Amino acid sequence: MATKDKIGRSIIASFVAALGSISFGYCMAYSSSALVDLTSSDTNSAVRLIGAQGSWFSSLVAVGAVFGCPIGGWAIDKFGRKRALLFCSVPFELGWLLISFAQNRAMLYAGRITTGLACGIVSVAAPVYIAEIAHPRTRGMLGSISTLAIVTGLVMSFIAGVFCHWKLLALIGGVPPALLVIFLYFMPETPIWLLRKKHRKEALDSLVWLRGSDIEIDIEKEGLKVEVITGHEEKLSLPDWLSPVITKPLIISIGLMIFQQLSGITAVVFNAASIFEVAGFTDSKLVSISVGLVQFLGTSLACLVIDKTGRRVLLLTMSIAMSCTLFGLGAYFEICIPPPGANSSSDVTSLLGPISHSVPSSKINWLAIVCIVLFNLFFAFAWGPVPWLVMSEIFPPRARGPCSSLATIANWLAVFIVTKTYNTMQTSMSIQGTYWFFGGCSILGFIFVYMVMPETKGKTLTEIEAIFDKRQIGMSDKPISFQESLTNYKSID
Repeated sequence: MATKDKIGRSIIASFVAALGSISFGYCMAYSSSALVDLTSSDTNSAVRLIGAQGSWFSSLVAVGAVFGCPIGGWAIDKFGRKRALLFCSVPFELGWLLISFAQNRAMLYAGRITTGLACGIVSVAAPVYIAEIAHPRTRGMLGSISTLAIVTGLVMSFIAGVFCHWKLLALIGGVPPALLVIFLYFMPETPIWLLRKKHRKEALDSLVWLRGSDIEIDIEKEGLKVEVITGHEEKLSLPDWLSPVITKPLIISIGLMIFQQLSGITAVVFNAASIFEVAGFTDSKLVSISVGLVQFLGTSLACLVIDKTGRRVLLLTMSIAMSCTLFGLGAYFEICIPPPGANSSSDVTSLLGPISHSVPSSKINWLAIVCIVLFNLFFAFAWGPVPWLVMSEIFPPRARGPCSSLATIANWLAVFIVTKTYNTMQTSMSIQGTYWFFGGCSILGFIFVYMVMPETKGKTLTEIEAIFDKRQIGMSDKPISFQESLTNYKSID
């Protein structure tokens, strides 16, 4: 019973926090379905998007997120992980209302920037909140819940986009943030943040709620570890930023975030419907649901195996698998004869000579769907959840807020660059050359992980910090004040 309590309560809190990540995913995929309507000739000319305006609509969410990340990093340290998550609901609701009731393009753009601001806050706060309430034995699984929730939001957006007009689709986006406020109100703040702020009684209450009241020995042991860590904390100085315990994790986390986006995943998600349309599928909205469903399947599997196989192994194997599917997708667009009206070629010299554009797309469009499905499956199995999980566990507590912000900013900057330049890359490199480029970046991601990333599977947050800080941190000279807090807590009851 104690074991179930230890795991069950933290799972409940993790799923509640993941409502913010659902909003994040819904916002990411919204443009895929909405652009089909907003670029249609039947749409009101005041809000109709033409040419580059569509790519701006897709990518402006990343602009908002770049500003949301530092706000999120500051808020989780200043006000707590829980309050930061609660606050993000405000820009989410405001942004969706701006989009749904837009009277012109400026309101559409403002709505995307505002929801992007909320995405930036969530992308920092949700992984940190979940990592700090999770038991070390299940931190990998629970850390992946945040990514699973993002994919759930993608699926919701894709499915709703088949049946709903872009205005109603925006209103639906306001539901998960509202639910987040309602349910998160009853969840505890993380013990680590409470101890950093010297709220020992509240920290113990949080641990008892998360771990169960009948496992006092584990609570005492974990509390002692947390207090020793927070006891070393003080404001970060320049020498701290240059120390290996911060610089090495920061390089690893930023590198993972950049290579995650250079795989081309955001371009595929944001433009899923148009990609399938170019590939010859008539009902592109409906077919693009497969992208979200496959990512959901892959992330679900990752939640089950990530604590068994390890983060490093998953990243290495899936890098090679993703590159193969991207090369295959590029080969499809090189070989097929594009359907009428599709622009899948450029002046770039063909690499496949006489077989270039020699097969009707209707005969080999199975290759496109197989490559896209497998790419999303492989991505969701590793490069979707693992960079966010590593970000939430690799930094020391005193630097978790600012370092997580920097890593997340790097991710969103990469999102913006990849999304905004996607159409330009297709024009200059051809659509096939674009996916071959992303495939090459996946191979570079393999090299990066192999060279610099250690394995963190099964390690506590303290043990992970020790990987980068070889100094031995002793406990004997520290006051055991948490034990006294535990005794006082028992006497109160």
